[in-house]
Amino acid sequence: MREVEFPTYRELLKDKRILYYIERADYFLERMGYTDHGIKHVGWVAQKARELLLAITGDRRLAELAGVAGLLHDIGHVVGRHDHAQSGALLAYQLLKGRGYLDDDLTEITFAIGNHEEGTGEPATEVAAALVIADKSHVHRTRVRSSKTIYEDIHDRVNYAVLYSNLLVDKKEKVLRLVLKIDTEISDLLDYFSIFQPRMEMCRRATQVLGYRFRIRINDTDL
Repeated sequence: MREVEFPTYRELLKDKRILYYIERADYFLERMGYTDHGIKHVGWVAQKARELLLAITGDRRLAELAGVAGLLHDIGHVVGRHDHAQSGALLAYQLLKGRGYLDDDLTEITFAIGNHEEGTGEPATEVAAALVIADKSHVHRTRVRSSKTIYEDIHDRVNYAVLYSNLLVDKKEKVLRLVLKIDTEISDLLDYFSIFQPRMEMCRRATQVLGYRFRIRINDTDL
């Protein structure tokens, strides 16, 4: 017997229409010069959001909803970069309705997607918090489309310098830790915080919603 009565993110990965919207959104971002937001990114976010919520809450339904939100969180880029969280939430609702999701499920997903961007979003629910933490923590060299851009684009340079990134849940200390290994010969550590400080602040707020504290470990040093 299935533990949930709606398609999980892993099942949606087999859906050609879902994949089309993910790939099309990434196509437009590539044309605008942004880092990878395709299946590598959203797959990582979906997996981490699901794992985080399952580890922290033990709630299988919420964890699977976080995975689905993670998979679809960037499809709003088929409309445009600006306000893509809100347009993506509406598109996700249209793609998911009639597939076995209850209204409570759909609204959990759409709220999470609609509130995943810093500056406009407020991760006020467990699903939204898990999505924000996973999305904003995904910094890695595999997101850089070409190493040729790292000398002219600070975002590409910082991403390219990150050799390892992961999220670890310490249930005993109630700490959620972002662990990074950064090649400082490629990018100074200050560059990371200069461009990602708003994202880390949003992660901190999201982690508080889950009853945890957010911490960062870079090159084996806790910050």
